[in-house]
Amino acid sequence: MFRKCGHADAFFEIDDADFVVIGLPFDSTTSFRSGSRDGPDAVRLASYGFESYDYHYDVDLADLKICDLGNMELGSDPRIAWETIKEGLSLLSDGVIPILLGGEHSIAPPAVEHLAEQGGVGVLVLDAHLDLRDEYGSTRFSHACASRRILEIDGLQGYASIGIRSGSREEFDYAREMDLCFYTSNDVREMGIDYVLDCAMKRLKCERIYLSLDMDVLDPAYAPAVGNPEPYGLTSWDVRRAFERIAPKAVALDINEITPAYDLGETALLGASLVREFIAAKAKASQKS
Repeated sequence: MFRKCGHADAFFEIDDADFVVIGLPFDSTTSFRSGSRDGPDAVRLASYGFESYDYHYDVDLADLKICDLGNMELGSDPRIAWETIKEGLSLLSDGVIPILLGGEHSIAPPAVEHLAEQGGVGVLVLDAHLDLRDEYGSTRFSHACASRRILEIDGLQGYASIGIRSGSREEFDYAREMDLCFYTSNDVREMGIDYVLDCAMKRLKCERIYLSLDMDVLDPAYAPAVGNPEPYGLTSWDVRRAFERIAPKAVALDINEITPAYDLGETALLGASLVREFIAAKAKASQKS
């Protein structure tokens, strides 16, 4: 099921790990730029460019129990990929924090479903797009349907999305009809990321949070190599702040839609840095508790 390759700070085997990196190189429903299947390994390669010590959290990742299981073999059928992701995650021990490297955003719903079956979970999505289509490209498992499928999962305790600036009229109508919690990139610019995070957390009302980062939430000035870039996005500082605040409550992270062929490595570098941010923030919070 897994093909091995390695993150720079992953020195432990699965039985001893607290954090498990898993690549999900699936992009068969891509609608604009293809190539996010190469995202997981691009992030891993970029991880070798950093010191293991994070001064902000006073945490050395080399001291943490991190495992990299490599990439799942997911094929090209999104239905089969969904079941394969769930099956793979079911092999992890309770309490292990999965860090999932996509691939397109369609990798998120099966991961959420797995965690919801373990006892409920709330989902915070950072994304430029609503992803609320019921079907796109003749499939209900498209990346453009990711949030719609998440909202249908039994055991979902709350949902919020931040950074939205794109979607069809029908998607925006659906979001308002369902009273979904979403904040636009304009909201973040006008009110600040901390205020928006405060509002989102009040709506989530849960202790177990799945954090899903579609890299296109960032403005293309910060992350140009994504599948569906949208101008007027969040800054890298906004997303870093979201990770700093959410990671202590997070039970899993996915970072998706990095399409490395469209820049010189900057987007993968930022993705790798955010993986480190998440691990260090989570580890620091665990040390305090």
